[in-house]
Amino acid sequence: MHFQLAFIGFGNVARAFAQMMAEHQPALELEYGVRWRTIAIATANHGCITSPAGIDLLQAAECVERGGNLTELPGARAVSDTLAVITNCDADVLFETTPLNPSDGQPATTYIRTALERGFHVVTANKGPIAFAYADLKARAVDCGACFRFEGTVMDGAPVFNLVESCLPGVQILGFTGVLNSTTNLILTGMEAGRSFEESLDEARRLGIAESNADFDIDGWDAAVKAAALANVLMNAGTHPSDVIRDGIRNIKVEDIDEASRASMAIRLLARGRRTRDGVSLTVAPERVELNSAIGCVQGTSNVLLLETDLMGDIALYEYHPGIKQTAYALLSDFCSIIREVKKRR
Repeated sequence: MHFQLAFIGFGNVARAFAQMMAEHQPALELEYGVRWRTIAIATANHGCITSPAGIDLLQAAECVERGGNLTELPGARAVSDTLAVITNCDADVLFETTPLNPSDGQPATTYIRTALERGFHVVTANKGPIAFAYADLKARAVDCGACFRFEGTVMDGAPVFNLVESCLPGVQILGFTGVLNSTTNLILTGMEAGRSFEESLDEARRLGIAESNADFDIDGWDAAVKAAALANVLMNAGTHPSDVIRDGIRNIKVEDIDEASRASMAIRLLARGRRTRDGVSLTVAPERVELNSAIGCVQGTSNVLLLETDLMGDIALYEYHPGIKQTAYALLSDFCSIIREVKKRR
């Protein structure tokens, strides 16, 4: 079995995925009987290219990292823009990893919709389209016979959506509570350890986990988008991030942290979702929680998600100090899911 791949966005996550694919190619070929080649890459700052003969992903990664233009690569054909790449290549699977737009999920939503309409299977790590247009994109994927996977949109590579889809048949998700934003958790736990807000934010930037505009993290937008994505997929909410009642951590002071600590409490930015008579209620806000609780003990960049279910009680997923590699793994996991699905259809 052979797959032709296209990349929309080629930032840190996509390049880490490229490295992972190269390292594990022999094992994947052996396990799944699959080969692949990359025929298109679109970036905002390093050019857009196609190459029917194939693009060396490691060469492409090196080119981007030194600030070059992808058109320098052997056999590369320059393309005008991202949509032109999607409409002028014959990919089987498209990986979309462009930056989050918390206002409306664009242009990623348009990229994904266009790819699905062309019959491409799509993998995205961009939570925006799931938060703003999940129902529409899911329906288009079904209509076009395409797979649409997005495990990396919440908690990196931790199997949140796969867990519910594959391992909890017949279970209804009644609600969730989570520490879902690594940047704000690093800031809050850094302040607990005696560092300032600014020092902890600088650390998040050095680690590459902060959004390009860190205000999206600090003011709770990233967590709100993730909350909407969870609600849309797991609870059929049909909601948008603007429906989330949102407050960030900008006004949290060292004095607040110290006061909570003296009471054996911790402050965490919590995303909550609950079924109500009127639908699904969503909130994001800093809250005091018991320091030794499943949520209060989450430190640094770690995340936790508690799922409240009707048949299985409460289920906790804990992700310990995730980084770029874990998000890259989500792309690999979704690619493997697509391979399995395509094999089943044949």
